[in-house]
Amino acid sequence: MFIKNCLTPIRELTLLKSGSLIGEALDRMKEVNVFSLPVVDQEGNFIGILSKQSMFDYLEKNADQLSFSEFRNKPIDECIDESAKLFVDIEKGHFEDLLPIIVRHPFVPIVEEGKQFIGIVKRSAIQRALESSFGLHVPGVRLMIAVDDTEGTLLGISQIIYKHDVNIIASVAFEAGDSFVRRIMMKLEKNEVMDKILRELDAHGYRVLEVSYDEE
Repeated sequence: MFIKNCLTPIRELTLLKSGSLIGEALDRMKEVNVFSLPVVDQEGNFIGILSKQSMFDYLEKNADQLSFSEFRNKPIDECIDESAKLFVDIEKGHFEDLLPIIVRHPFVPIVEEGKQFIGIVKRSAIQRALESSFGLHVPGVRLMIAVDDTEGTLLGISQIIYKHDVNIIASVAFEAGDSFVRRIMMKLEKNEVMDKILRELDAHGYRVLEVSYDEE
C-alpha cells in the first residue's frame, strides 16, 4: 500500500530510451536539472537507472581509447551497471524492499507485470515514512531496551506501558550483536510515571539501555 500511495507515475517523469546516446542523455539531464534518469526499452520495460556518475565512470575507464566526442556518441546502455538494474514490483514489493535500492540511487524504479515501468518512489517519500516510524517530530521519551528474542516479548513490554496509561508513539526492533539478541527502540508520550515504568520493566527482565527525553 505504501508503494502505491507514494508512487510518482510515469506521466510525471522524464525518461531515456535504451540505445540513446550519452551526449543526448547528458543534455537531457542538464535540461531538467537532474543527475539520474530511468531508462526503458521501446516496449516500456525497465532497463536501469542512468546517472551522470555512471557515465563519467565509464569515460574514466575508457579514457585511453575514447575522445570526449566519441564518448558522447556511445550508447547509454554501456553505462548501466547491475546495481542500477534493480526494481520493485508494485504488487509483490514491500516498504523494506525499497531500502537496498534507495541507499544507492535517488529513487526506486517501480514495475508491474514483470518489468513494465510505471513510475518511481522518491527518496523524500521514504525519508518521510522513516521519520514517521521513529516518531521523529513528535515530542516524547525514547527507550532503548535489550531483550531475549523470545515469543511475547513485545507484548509484555507493551502491556507494562499501557498499564500506566501511556501511549507508544513508535516501536522499532534492531539486532543487538551481543548476549541479548534484540534491541527494541520505543518512543513513549511524555508522562509523569516514567520511573514506575522503568522499575517494572527491570523487574520483568527487560534491560533498559538508554532513556532520553526530547527537548521542549
